[in-house]
Amino acid sequence: MNREDLHQHYSEKRPEIESRLEEFKALREASDKRLFKELCFVIFTSQSSAEKAWEAAEELDEKNILADPSRSRIESVLEQNQVLHEKRKAEYIVENYNFLSQPTFSDAEKGLKINQRIKPDDLEKTRDWFVENIKGLGMKGGSHFLRNIGYGNRFAILSSHTVSVLHELDVLKFSEPPKNRKEYLEAEKKVQAFSDEIGIGIQALDLILWSYRTEKVFK
Repeated sequence: MNREDLHQHYSEKRPEIESRLEEFKALREASDKRLFKELCFVIFTSQSSAEKAWEAAEELDEKNILADPSRSRIESVLEQNQVLHEKRKAEYIVENYNFLSQPTFSDAEKGLKINQRIKPDDLEKTRDWFVENIKGLGMKGGSHFLRNIGYGNRFAILSSHTVSVLHELDVLKFSEPPKNRKEYLEAEKKVQAFSDEIGIGIQALDLILWSYRTEKVFK
């Protein structure tokens, strides 16, 4: 891929990409339950197909398993949907649910409290909080989750798919995802600068790169 290809692909996919970004933005008004489903999806995507991960999240939601997570039931659904590392991911979901449901000073009731953890005026701090406190979520996952619920800010989602294309475009020197926070933030700055240079918003850019590799505008 070169820059001309990038702009051509964006021109072809722009209506679909803009529609998807509007869907993400609409989730700013979503319930904690709905946000938890998105969080589960992002955790499931690690080393697994995004489509399979979404199918698993949908099934868990439809069966109301996410309202009272059970390791064995989650593991079974993940396995059926071919989501890898099902045992570990099922454990993460249960632990995250329990952690996010703990009473707080501002809300003594037991129940999911994801919305109150999101600070729209400080999304960098919000991302750090999720990365540091949520099991199974790294810098890429934290960025992915916030983008998918309408708080993408200028975060880059540096997955294997997007990094490989950014490497082809000479934006990044490496062709594999960053290994740690320092590398991630350094790479993110380069992607932000590239986004500004070509005049395509970073959230749209991620979807362009993803769809170029997979031929689908997903999430």
